[in-house]
Amino acid sequence: MIKYFIKRSILMVVVLIVVITITFFVSRCLPGDPTALWVGDHPTSQQLETAREQLGLDQPLLKQYYSFIKKLVRGDLGISLRTHQPVITELGQRFSATFELVTVALVLSCLFGFPLGLLAAMKTDTPYDLFIRGIGYLGLSFPVFWLGMILQIIFFGKLDWLPLQGRYTNHIYLDSQLIFHSGFLLVDSLFSGEWAIFSDAIKHICLPAATMSCAVLGIVLRTSRSAMIDTMAEPHFTTYLTYGFTPGETILRSSYKNTLIPVSTVVGLSYGLLLGGTFLVEAIFDWPGLGQFGVLSILTNDFPAIIGITFLYTASYVVINFFIDIIYVFLDPRARQ
Repeated sequence: MIKYFIKRSILMVVVLIVVITITFFVSRCLPGDPTALWVGDHPTSQQLETAREQLGLDQPLLKQYYSFIKKLVRGDLGISLRTHQPVITELGQRFSATFELVTVALVLSCLFGFPLGLLAAMKTDTPYDLFIRGIGYLGLSFPVFWLGMILQIIFFGKLDWLPLQGRYTNHIYLDSQLIFHSGFLLVDSLFSGEWAIFSDAIKHICLPAATMSCAVLGIVLRTSRSAMIDTMAEPHFTTYLTYGFTPGETILRSSYKNTLIPVSTVVGLSYGLLLGGTFLVEAIFDWPGLGQFGVLSILTNDFPAIIGITFLYTASYVVINFFIDIIYVFLDPRARQ
């Protein structure tokens, strides 16, 4: 067990180092002069030279990399060239918004995808199965940016049920008195008893979360269905049936557990997929998270912010998959070997 965790931990560190190294050197090769963003409009040559010295860009590339790694170990990701604020501060202010959005989208995908996949497996080659598989195909085929705009047109433009953009309504948020301040608006408002802002936050998160969950819904649904069909072909499933249990009872009592490992694998990989999708979704819905900050950083060649965002995304993805590997051990003892 201990060896298993040590191996996974070492692999996690190696992945982080490789991703950060690649991102660092690629960001330095991007076209444009980052010092111009730091100095401002119409800089003089002397101002540009001074800025290069301040940012350490006048040093050899390998020395810049060594200096960056030393700062990273101390938790220093540098200063954003666009906002002139510490990158770690900028990321901290936006991480909770993105993490909350991705978590809600993933929970929605699992709540609907897993049961529908099991139902489709029980009704194989029936109209129910065809209909449920059609839902999965539709979810996988819709482009995220197109689906987001369509949902905006329907639920805001036509029906006026849900807000168009943002994370909350300003006047409702300013009038609230939150006791908890973790940054996760749904959790803070729920435990603070601020039902007005909780309801408002739910309305704002509905459209972006639904947009992001559609693609993952199809993946979870198809994986659950495939795993359940394989399980139903196993001898133990037939044994349950010979004792008088119905297929539904057999699945609820035992067989669904055999689908948890492939589904948990897909959920972990899908978390990374959703993180990547936040760039488009947050831009469309004006969601104040890491994706929106990343888009602005890329457009302005703010390489400290780009590296910081990449590091945080990678760390989140790796840590989530590390916990899934731990879950494997409890779901299947064979994974300990």
